[in-house]
This record gives sequence, structure tokens and C-alpha cells, in this order.
Amino acid sequence: MHDTTIEVGFWSEIDDQILACLRSGPQSAEDLAWKLGMSPAAVTSVLSMLATSGKVRITGAELAR
Repeated sequence: MHDTTIEVGFWSEIDDQILACLRSGPQSAEDLAWKLGMSPAAVTSVLSMLATSGKVRITGAELAR
């Protein structure tokens, strides 16, 4: 059970960091990834989970480079 607590705490910390960044205004997944030292794909995944739980709204998309 201890490992589960650490894992939940880890994800909660990432959620909190992303939410803190977004408090200053909308940002791209790439910008958030750069600020947090994560890959854009990882940030997109976390943003999707945050959107599912109603904590953020995803409002943009663009063609891949």
C-alpha cells in the first residue's frame, strides 16, 4: 500500500504543477512540457486526465509538425 501512496502523491504533484502553470493563462502542451521538464506527450496525457475530471478545459488543437 505504501507504493500506491507514493504513486498517487507523484501524480498529484504533477497535476498541481500543471494547474499552477495554467493559472497565468492558456499554454501549449509544448510550453508546459518545457517548463516542467516533461515530454509534450506526457503533458498531453495529464491534461487529458485533468479535463476528464473537470479541472481544465482543452480548447485547441493543431496539425502535427
